[in-house]
Amino acid sequence: MNHKQIWRWRAALITFLILLVAGGFMLFKSSPLADWAAGDTQVKSIAVFALKGCGSCSKALEAMEQLEAETPAYRFQYFSISEDTEAVNRYGIIEHPTILFLNAQDEEVGRLTADISSERIMRELETLAEDPELVSPAQSTIISAVPSTMPSVTLHAYDPHSGLFTPVSQYVQADTAVRYAKVSAMTMLTQLGDLLPPELESAIPAGVTFVEIRTENGTTVVELSTSFRDFAASEEGQRAEQAIALTLHTFEGVHGVQVVSGSYRGSMLQAKDLAGRSDGKSDYLLNPAPPLPHITSVKEYNAAILHASHLAFMPCFCGCGDAGHSSNLNCYYARGDDGRLTPTTHAKFCQTCLDITNMYLDGRQQGLDLKDIRQSVDQAYQGIEPTDTPLPLD
Repeated sequence: MNHKQIWRWRAALITFLILLVAGGFMLFKSSPLADWAAGDTQVKSIAVFALKGCGSCSKALEAMEQLEAETPAYRFQYFSISEDTEAVNRYGIIEHPTILFLNAQDEEVGRLTADISSERIMRELETLAEDPELVSPAQSTIISAVPSTMPSVTLHAYDPHSGLFTPVSQYVQADTAVRYAKVSAMTMLTQLGDLLPPELESAIPAGVTFVEIRTENGTTVVELSTSFRDFAASEEGQRAEQAIALTLHTFEGVHGVQVVSGSYRGSMLQAKDLAGRSDGKSDYLLNPAPPLPHITSVKEYNAAILHASHLAFMPCFCGCGDAGHSSNLNCYYARGDDGRLTPTTHAKFCQTCLDITNMYLDGRQQGLDLKDIRQSVDQAYQGIEPTDTPLPLD
């Protein structure tokens, strides 16, 4: 074979290899594998993460329902911030409402937060379709850690003896990193009645529930159930509005609070309108530092704040007397010189401590007095060394 034939064979082989590579590239480019390699940015479904009681979330849900009726090309998914915590954590949701645009693999290719409308969602869909290069690559699932410390809110209960309001700290159950403290505060305030110690009362009339919180022209508007209209403009109704306003004014950025119920719209209450309405007591307040690490026993820790003076008469039987505890209260908190409660993690890890607190709560629910509850606790743990706890006074 002469040199000319060899070069012809080489040229043919090179041409063949070039065509082979080009054909493989075109085949790869048109295959699903190419989409995976480049990042699939084609939106297949739209998901909303919303919270019941949030005004802007209600608007986002309305927008989603409108689009679902008008745009059948997409799959629409609805998630609850408080209930669908696995999805909330998986996608790293930290605000509500949040709209996610997902590809066929349920990976995020875009998101919207705040001021959600059907028009804004459609504009974002157009952007994702027309300018894929401007879109963030499809993201894998992102785990947002459950908060490392327990968030708390300051509610306001009514003291019938002084006619003033008493600030009360309560921990918020937090299974996600989403911030919804105001919604939690309003929900907890309307459900506070049966949890309070005998010396305090709920300022919210029985049967009245929290519906929604929203902002209108710079005013924080709280909507209550229509049953509140029976109390509107009455002394009991005014007391409820003041308790709500006092509670919300503990948050930054709240300048005025208005309570509405159906057609009723109360007066806007600013901080100056509430001067002198709080007694400023610290008996039921938490020390802001150190914070309490994340716990699951929120009910017991909150009860220990509200019933600290009574749990001080309940002994503990877990052996914590060796740690200097003098009552079941010390398993949860130490009271400082200023009267505030500093949390401890002891009860978080001790079922005995939690059981004794629940025995107290059950006895209280049955109408037993403090001495009878103490007697029941002593009998239940008879034979086990208790803490050196004083007996309740007659």
